[in-house]
Amino acid sequence: MNYEKIINDFVKEGAGEFIITDRQGTVLFRNRVEGFTDEQWMAWAAFNIDTQTIDHEEDWEISDRSGGNYYNAKSLPVSCDGEEVILHHVYNTSQYATLLRDVSGYLKDWRDLSAFQTAMLEKLSGNYESCLPVVLKYFKVSSAVMYIGRDRKMERHLLSKGTKTIESTRIDREDVFDTPKGEFRKLPGMGDEAYLCYICDSAIHGTDYALYLYSEELESDDDFSMHYNVIKLFIENGLLREQITYESEHDKLTSLYNKGKYMSMLSDFMPKKNRVAIYNMDVNYLKRTNDTLGHEAGDALLVKAGKSLLAVERDNVRGFRMGGDEFMLLGWDLEEDEAIAVKKEWEEALKKLNENDSGVECIIACGLAYGKGDFDLKELLKKADDLMYENKVAIKLSRGEDPNSR
Repeated sequence: MNYEKIINDFVKEGAGEFIITDRQGTVLFRNRVEGFTDEQWMAWAAFNIDTQTIDHEEDWEISDRSGGNYYNAKSLPVSCDGEEVILHHVYNTSQYATLLRDVSGYLKDWRDLSAFQTAMLEKLSGNYESCLPVVLKYFKVSSAVMYIGRDRKMERHLLSKGTKTIESTRIDREDVFDTPKGEFRKLPGMGDEAYLCYICDSAIHGTDYALYLYSEELESDDDFSMHYNVIKLFIENGLLREQITYESEHDKLTSLYNKGKYMSMLSDFMPKKNRVAIYNMDVNYLKRTNDTLGHEAGDALLVKAGKSLLAVERDNVRGFRMGGDEFMLLGWDLEEDEAIAVKKEWEEALKKLNENDSGVECIIACGLAYGKGDFDLKELLKKADDLMYENKVAIKLSRGEDPNSR
């Protein structure tokens, strides 16, 4: 049988391995371009096609895992010199399969990155630490720790696998911002495990931030390198948004909340409380200080007043500069004796500030009004204002001064 003629008659593409078998699958001819054995071929063919019944061209694939090769095969029943045989055209697609596998891997990476970006965008309106659940989910690590450093203090935000709540703590500043990216280290107060430093940088107004990851299987940050810029931009966006919010709500001179924040809390927050303390305050002699010693001395007086309020701030007590020489403290969820104790604490703080400062003495009149249960907030505010003016007059009279002097 002229096997070369069969190949020339029925095959358009001349490259590859050509095999001719009988209907029982026995190899009659091979040009032996590929290195597999006849036995291997017959096993592959027996698994993929039925040589006894095949009546049209069939395409099939071979995955030779032991040899690391991939093949495409076309099998066609043909007649030559009155005999029926099966012509098999086999060509090696290993390079294409490897390329396809690599491309598929890249596509999977990009799909994962796209899903990660989408998940991060959904959290974009939240705080910077809200990226931690996304990091845990997509990085498949046991825990993630974020540090935000400001001045001598820093915040630590920790989320561990199996927990739903981010544990946020304000702690003394540590050297966690000095670790090079990609290095492992033990973190203060976090046990003996070594955490991977994934991000360590500084952002808005010199605010330092760092993100550490922990997993027993974690060896490097290579698997997360594509996500680096997404997380970095997310954190810095959160810090920028926080800074903008801070500046919009705070008085630049004293660092207290401003009048806008006071009005917002008075409208949306305080009416929901059933125990409220209003401290209405006014700095005495500001005009006199500005006129005689200059506005720089007047500003120093206001800064000292602000420090006295900051000294007593806590989760349920906040200070405000209303403008000029007017200040406020708002307290909530306090019993009356606690509200009175806050006032005494503030008086002590102001006294110490004056004792430790050789500048102009800061004298502040204060009126405290306390409401519990069913009370009228507007009447409470008026009462605090009236009590403040009574205290202002009493202070001036005690100093032998005109109660109307400024």
